[in-house]
Amino acid sequence: MTAEIRAVIVRWRGGDEVQRCLRSLHTNAGAHLARVVLVDSGSADGGAEKLASEFPDVEVVALTENRGFAYAADRGAGEGSEPLLLLLNPDIEVTENAVGELSNLLSKNPRVAGAVPLLEGFDGVSQHRWQLRRLPNTARLVLGLSGAPAFSSRPRVPVAVPQPAAAAWLVRRTVWEALGGLDPTYEPAWWEDVDFCARLKDRIAEPQFPADESFLLQPTARFLHGGGSSVATLGREAFFSAYYTNLLRYTARHHPGRLGLIRKGLQLSLFLRMLLRPRQRSAYRAALNATRRGNIRSPFEERSH
Repeated sequence: MTAEIRAVIVRWRGGDEVQRCLRSLHTNAGAHLARVVLVDSGSADGGAEKLASEFPDVEVVALTENRGFAYAADRGAGEGSEPLLLLLNPDIEVTENAVGELSNLLSKNPRVAGAVPLLEGFDGVSQHRWQLRRLPNTARLVLGLSGAPAFSSRPRVPVAVPQPAAAAWLVRRTVWEALGGLDPTYEPAWWEDVDFCARLKDRIAEPQFPADESFLLQPTARFLHGGGSSVATLGREAFFSAYYTNLLRYTARHHPGRLGLIRKGLQLSLFLRMLLRPRQRSAYRAALNATRRGNIRSPFEERSH
């Protein structure tokens, strides 16, 4: 098969997981890869230079500051000619034949926007309830929750997924470019993948859009996934503030008429959690204060119209 994939991995500090991710790509997906791009998002810890030396075939882009996952992923995708983009979290390990199965699934379904593998923890436990979700409704946004799990049990056959986590996406470049990539205003991370999938859902009915369906899961393609490293590095207060602020940013775009209601409900939910979970009180207080600040709008949205 002709190499047709650009793999994009975003790193922000972290440990040895990036080396494991890159080695697994080289070992298990090398024949399918036209290019591997590692974007270091302003880590300033010498890791980018070390990785460039250790993996000379990898294009390492070292950003001078951390402008978030979405911005770094967009930089990594660039303006290349590879028809498929493989977006990976740095704590992913690719297993044998999995990338080829995803590519084959897209070849057999030319009007599908992208394909995703089934994620498993390193303990072998399926992460499908976390990974594969529906788009969130008003009630879940009020409660500060993302979309409900799309499947109660692990899928066994290829199936459409409204909102797969961006920890591992194989997406067509035509779709990525038609949507303008990920929205960098969701910084430093969280909700940019939900926003991408919601925008995708809104566009697939358009006659000139390059896809008629969103993402398909290929359950026989298996990637291993750690998870949580960015939260640990960032700290819980900063994570909660970013997560819930970005939830409101998502609401402002996709449910503008309900923004006031959802904001008030979310603030009540955060206040109650602050009272009921004393060990995390300072983190919930920081999130509550963050949701009270200013008007939530996205410059990305204004540029896209």
